[in-house]
Amino acid sequence: MSSAHRHTFVNLVNEHRWMRGAELGVDKGILFGALLRGCPQLELVGVDVFPDRERSHRAFDLVKEFPERAKLLEMPTRKAINWVDDGEFDFVFIDADHGYEAVKEDIKLWRPKVKTGGWLGGHDYHPRKFPGVVKAVDEAFEGKTTIIHYPGTIWGVFL
Repeated sequence: MSSAHRHTFVNLVNEHRWMRGAELGVDKGILFGALLRGCPQLELVGVDVFPDRERSHRAFDLVKEFPERAKLLEMPTRKAINWVDDGEFDFVFIDADHGYEAVKEDIKLWRPKVKTGGWLGGHDYHPRKFPGVVKAVDEAFEGKTTIIHYPGTIWGVFL
């Protein structure tokens, strides 16, 4: 996600005054850090398997920098749901495994973790590059609620 698109998501969090969120697929921690720095009210949980600790060291440094507001769950997203309560989050941002089955599963498992009126969304809604993301999102929400498309291939729905 480019810096302009990180800025878009930080603005979205601040605009809605979201206080608690989750990012699935933290990787190097670039969005994780932008959210923590740009949204001083936000408590953020990040979930990733972090296969390359050298690549992901920044994410772990952010937990040290923001110990009261940042937490990382080093595990697959399907296991992390056992560590959080239903209705716990104002938003969940899905950007982990981009395959159809994985996105479909993340939507199904993490939707209950978003409180009523909250936002569930993610990255890489791009039919050519990530057809699995598009198919999973469309199947989950078409005709049920409006899928909002934001700059930078971000998608989201209000629940």
